[in-house]
Amino acid sequence: MKRAHSELFSPYRFVGVVTGDVAPSVRTTFVGKKSMLSVLCPIDNVIVQYNGQKLRAVGMSEPLPHKIDAITSSSSCVYASASKEIAILPFCRDITAKIAIPIKTKFMELIGTQLIVIDIENGVRIIDVEKQETVLYLEGSPDFEITSICHPSTYLNKIVLGSAQGKLRILNFRTGKVIHEFEREFGAGICVLRQSTALDIIAIGLENGQVILHNLKSDKILHKFRHDAKITEISFRDDGESSMVTADSNGVLAVWNLEKQELIGKVMNIHTANVNLLHFIPGEPILISASTDNSLRTWIFDGADGMPRELVQLEGHAKPVTSVQFANKHHILSSGMDGSVRKYDVQSLTMRHKLGTAATMSKTQAKKKGVNFENVRLENVVEMAVGWQREAAWDNVVCRHKDSLEITTWTTRNNCAGSVKIEHERFKNDASLIGTIATSICLSPCGNFVFVGYSSGHLDKFNIQSGRFINSFTEKPAKKSTQKGGKKKAEIEKRTAHGSPITSLTIDQRGIELASGCRNGVIRFWNLANNQCIIRLRTPSNLRIEKSVASPANNLIAVACQDENGKSSVTIIDSICHQIVRSFTQIGSKTTSIEFSPDGKWLLIADSDCHIRIFELTTSNLIDVLLFAKPCVGISFNSTGEFLATAHENEQAIYIWANKTMFLAHVNIRALELDYLPSWKDQEEDQVEKSDEEIMENEIIDCDDDDILEEEENRLRNLQLDETLVTYSGLAPSRWANLPDLAMIKERNKPTDAPRKIKQAPFFLTAAPTLEGFEFESQDFGDEPDSESRILQNKRNLLELESSFTKLLRNAKNEADLIDAFESLKAMSLTAIDFQIRSLATTVLATFFRMLLEVLKTKRDFELAQAYLTTAIKIHRTEIWKKSDETNDDELDEVLQLLSEAQNQSWNQYEELMIEDMAVVQWIKNALL
Repeated sequence: MKRAHSELFSPYRFVGVVTGDVAPSVRTTFVGKKSMLSVLCPIDNVIVQYNGQKLRAVGMSEPLPHKIDAITSSSSCVYASASKEIAILPFCRDITAKIAIPIKTKFMELIGTQLIVIDIENGVRIIDVEKQETVLYLEGSPDFEITSICHPSTYLNKIVLGSAQGKLRILNFRTGKVIHEFEREFGAGICVLRQSTALDIIAIGLENGQVILHNLKSDKILHKFRHDAKITEISFRDDGESSMVTADSNGVLAVWNLEKQELIGKVMNIHTANVNLLHFIPGEPILISASTDNSLRTWIFDGADGMPRELVQLEGHAKPVTSVQFANKHHILSSGMDGSVRKYDVQSLTMRHKLGTAATMSKTQAKKKGVNFENVRLENVVEMAVGWQREAAWDNVVCRHKDSLEITTWTTRNNCAGSVKIEHERFKNDASLIGTIATSICLSPCGNFVFVGYSSGHLDKFNIQSGRFINSFTEKPAKKSTQKGGKKKAEIEKRTAHGSPITSLTIDQRGIELASGCRNGVIRFWNLANNQCIIRLRTPSNLRIEKSVASPANNLIAVACQDENGKSSVTIIDSICHQIVRSFTQIGSKTTSIEFSPDGKWLLIADSDCHIRIFELTTSNLIDVLLFAKPCVGISFNSTGEFLATAHENEQAIYIWANKTMFLAHVNIRALELDYLPSWKDQEEDQVEKSDEEIMENEIIDCDDDDILEEEENRLRNLQLDETLVTYSGLAPSRWANLPDLAMIKERNKPTDAPRKIKQAPFFLTAAPTLEGFEFESQDFGDEPDSESRILQNKRNLLELESSFTKLLRNAKNEADLIDAFESLKAMSLTAIDFQIRSLATTVLATFFRMLLEVLKTKRDFELAQAYLTTAIKIHRTEIWKKSDETNDDELDEVLQLLSEAQNQSWNQYEELMIEDMAVVQWIKNALL
């Protein structure tokens, strides 16, 4: 999926996708006497490599500039075709070379050193992979649309081509001549050609579901097999058993006995879509299958009946994702149109769990009752509410399903579906409420209760642990009825919270007030202590309320509205004051998802025009717009704000984006025009002057932005808005905050156990054995060394103690030299900076303080200057006091006096702003606005 450049977010990785639409390739590599089987799956513009034994992801290729169209491999190299070029990846990692081709590829086959490429115009291109050039090209014809290719065993330099017209040809790819064209027509288009375990015999899969064993030498049909749908893959066992496995477009696998020419059995309801890979591991009864339903499986034929048993499975959502939600810092929940709920780890490609498929009963219960599980499945999940507070005790996830009344519960601790189904009895007993569906859900901050809004306007509260109904919220308080079963009780039961479908539910972080919104544009705030309506608000111009979300850091609620003309807007409401505090009207067409950042400073709004707008709530400014190739249907921030997860229309993948502000010292955040929209044309113009490597990083999946981000960081570090303003360095606090207390930290972290004595000294050191081990011999310079040797020794000690930073200070002649010395110190590690300051000689202390004075004058690197100054005074305080008391050092006194004045001047300006800001914040907190 394509995306535009963003100032705030950088692509990190995608999760949830196992295979793509392009058929994978199986590769065997040899390291010494050992061999390793790998499955190479093209996904968008990268290749994911899986271990063939356990289907574990072991690597990912460098991103290609375009989406991959075809892939083939050998034991030494991988070839991937993307648009009008073929990339060569020897280790399935880095692209070492590219071969340009004029026409896009349909599929490829590697035979020795010759790469057979079939393009979309049915042309046949022969490429020598060693020379990396085209040696032969045969133009295609619409009368023979090539759909499959096969290289028969022992047929030197020959390939068999199958066509959509049901004809076969044998082509010599060395000479470029058609050797033979079979007169026989098979009555349907040819989809698959595979070599069997017998010479001269190939298997032909047709669009009408037939599988034909055909003898090329005699042009005879040996046998026919039949499927109910189009044949997509064929594979033969070569471990001594005469078996053939075929697959069709419905995902059904059929196992055939070739000796008896009969069907052994079918494997159904496993793959739900087109199977594009069947591969038997040579010499073993193990089959690898892949499907476009986003699954990869291995099977073992170890049963007496000859049927396979599933060995390993690796799968994601079979259909597009509908919603995403972070469960904690690194785990993300997703639901898809296939009805399943899954959990992924954003830091690991191998950690994934399927919580289950939504249904009115489990598969075990359906099997016991003899009910087909497909008949009891619920519709796909359209909304999720997740809470972590009671994860260890009971179910902590509730899901609302499309056009369904029932609310399902799930648990992320046990990674399974919950045992509770939430549904009110009134909808079963009242005929007038038939057809009512759940339209919104909300989970309390304590994790004990779930609130459900319905299309009938009812609003109910349930206990999530037991599913027990607690109470309903009504527009008017219900009076107690003394007549059981009377008309008065019936009227009370029919009272609702709203007069139209409830479309949004949010609860504040205190768990005190519940906000509900309906289709008519009415928002009601409910006191959860007495179930009474506190206040009633109405949207401007009676806009329809589509959805809402509460901020995790403050008392703000974002409400997405839409008018009759389809124009959308988002209103921010203060849930304490019950007033509208912000309104965003220029947000595009229909709003598909909204989300607050964890700190409550940003609001992300996704629309149906493939944009995600990011607003800064404090200033109401638009600070970034993300552009995608497909509309975003779900957004979720993790609890710490490091990652953003997005789900897109008709996409099975969940895309994870890194928040640059969490990883970079400076991010160029600036206000944009409210009507600003990026375009693909602008992106292409920006890429004209970039190198090929930078262009690849703008294409979407798992790019490496380290170099670009580093350049941007260095550029922004040198940026100072105004010379009169105090500016920070932008370095992480770990580079300077602990510097004054580093000695104390090291003392605290010292090991409690004494260091062990070495058993044997190095051979080049003179040592003498003693009862306690070895003692190194000390150098004997005599009791009274002469004056010449003493002078030489003192000079030697002086040279050994003087560091490179001290030399820079000694050689500094002007202010520029002092700034250069500071920059060299700034680039060092924390321990190195501490060492350099400790090793300063008394004679260069004045120069060191003068260096800090020059930095304070520039008003840059303010926090670094404070840390270095504190550390130097703390370490050398004895020398400073002694020098000022015993000697008359005018230079040091003068520098310290100037440094004190510069320090006070900078700090006073800084302190005034801080006091003013604190006063304004305190006034806002106490004022009733």
